[in-house]
Amino acid sequence: MCYRKAVQGILIVLSFTWMTNCGALELGLGDWQAHGFVSQGYTLTSNYHVFGQSRNGGSLDFTEVGVNVLGHITPNLLMAAQGLYRSAGGSDNEDFRLDFANLDYHTSIGDRAIAGIRMGRVKNPFGLYNDTRDVVWTRPGVMMPQSVYFDSLALRQAMISSDGGVLYGRYAFGDHALTTEFVVSEPLDDQGGATAFLTGIPNVQGHLEGRPLFVGRMGYEWREGRFKLLFSVVDLDRDFESKTPGLPSGNIKAFYPLASAQLNLEDWSFSAEYGQVTTVRSGFIPGGGTIENTSESFYVQAQYRFMPDWSALLRYDSFTANIDDRDGESTARLTGLPKHSFYARDLTIGLHWEFLQNWLLVSEYHSVWGTAWLSPADNPDLGTRTGPERWDMFSLMLSYRF
Repeated sequence: MCYRKAVQGILIVLSFTWMTNCGALELGLGDWQAHGFVSQGYTLTSNYHVFGQSRNGGSLDFTEVGVNVLGHITPNLLMAAQGLYRSAGGSDNEDFRLDFANLDYHTSIGDRAIAGIRMGRVKNPFGLYNDTRDVVWTRPGVMMPQSVYFDSLALRQAMISSDGGVLYGRYAFGDHALTTEFVVSEPLDDQGGATAFLTGIPNVQGHLEGRPLFVGRMGYEWREGRFKLLFSVVDLDRDFESKTPGLPSGNIKAFYPLASAQLNLEDWSFSAEYGQVTTVRSGFIPGGGTIENTSESFYVQAQYRFMPDWSALLRYDSFTANIDDRDGESTARLTGLPKHSFYARDLTIGLHWEFLQNWLLVSEYHSVWGTAWLSPADNPDLGTRTGPERWDMFSLMLSYRF
């Protein structure tokens, strides 16, 4: 199965190379262009599975292929859309999807400000990377910091886009700029593992409905992003309609504030993000009670561009499932699971090499303590067996874009 997917990925790479001749496709209609990418990953782990059956020889079940088109209908009205094929083991098996598709209208307000609105399937503006991480070229490595972006828990699609609208604005003065974005939308929480994540119940059956999703992000930039500060918030309030026998329906509230900072120098980039997710679950809790829990996510990261086509990555990433039980000991006593099921500390080193025009090879090694962000779909015995606290992962991804 994995080798079949790899062969498919290689054939797609060769097809794209032949079709595009290393450049964007001009569509012959004004400034309309098509761009695309195809990426094939390899993952090898020591004790657990990530993106497929990654132990004992590794997994090739991590493929991303996207094609997007964009162009202006009028000088102030832009249309953009992207179709995506993505497979990432049990973390993402939805294959083909509409990643985003929207109309974007903006207007100038005086000499310093612009305001705009984006409607359709829009990317959610959240943190430093959420609205740019759909392709490995714009990610700091093969994998995003899992404490903040939760790809391995099958939340990629629910986090990255939603159906609704974004109001945005930017005010610039000298080297400084203030930005703001606000989303009201219908979340894609019926995709991937969002329902299981929000209810806290693996393999739960049912769907979420109710109040729209609110996402906000405001920021300060100096010299077009040489230095930036961002503050983002996700506010979710959904009713859970249970289809699981014996499990009543209920309500889930989630509030996720995230603070972000980034400094981009000539050869170095430094990034850090810190957030807490507070969830309140009621109605489907045994005894009819309410459970409130706050988790903690943060990472610090350095990237060093030591040659024109090479850069190196060093990152420390930390996730704690319950800030009132940082070592997981109390929760382990209640659940019978190992205490390292409730945290993950990930030390990552990596290399990024653009070895030919439009070709990229990214590699990284992870030394991880804890299993909190491992996918139950890839590790179905995670809740029953006692595995080690520390484990290793090596990831490699080859990518071509046009």
